[in-house]
Amino acid sequence: MTAPPTPTNPEAPRRRRVQFGIGSLLMFMLVCSVTAAAGYYFVRSLQKPAGANRLIFILFTLVAPIVLMIVASLVRQITHWLTHRR
Repeated sequence: MTAPPTPTNPEAPRRRRVQFGIGSLLMFMLVCSVTAAAGYYFVRSLQKPAGANRLIFILFTLVAPIVLMIVASLVRQITHWLTHRR
C-alpha cells in the first residue's frame, strides 16, 4: 500500500483585508474637499486675473494647511480624552 500523496502547497495563509476607520475616511474626505476648493479658486483666479478670486486663492492656500492641522489635532485630542476618561 502506498501512502496518500501529501499536498506540497498546504493552504496558503490568507492575506488580511485592509480596513479603514470612519475617522480616517472622514479626514481623507476633508483633505480632498479642501484641495478641491483650492483648485476651484485657482481656476477662477486664472479666468479673472484682476479680481478677488486671486486673493481668496492665495489666502486659502496659505491658511488651509494650518487649519487642517489644528482641526486634526483637536479631533485627536478629543477622541483621546473621551476614550481615556472612563
